Amino acid sequence: MAKKASRRRGQPRRRRSGSLWIPAVVALVVVAIVVGIILSVEGGGARASQQPNATAQPLATNPIPYPAVPRISVAETWEGMQAGQVLLVDVRGQASYNNLHAEGAPSIPEDEMDARLDELPRDRDIVLYCT
Repeated sequence: MAKKASRRRGQPRRRRSGSLWIPAVVALVVVAIVVGIILSVEGGGARASQQPNATAQPLATNPIPYPAVPRISVAETWEGMQAGQVLLVDVRGQASYNNLHAEGAPSIPEDEMDARLDELPRDRDIVLYCT
């Protein structure tokens, strides 16, 4: 027969050394910290939207380069090309031009433009494109 562990009467029970209280308390503290962090991060956005008369502000963008240079729409360019009044010039590099370009557009890369200005007609509007 197996012996039963005997305990003397009147002596208090000994606690097990592997108590679950310590890990439970540690887990509870960790959960409380995580919840606090989440609430503080999400609460920052809520405070900003609760400001009176808060309106969205436009993003800072770069100004249009060369604002004095006249702009023309794609439709106006197409109409001018059909009428023979506009020359469309591709100013990208030769590899990009060889890959794909607008029909009828000659290639004059931007870095060669000054040296090749004589190739451009004087009796038509010139439209440069690079994308």
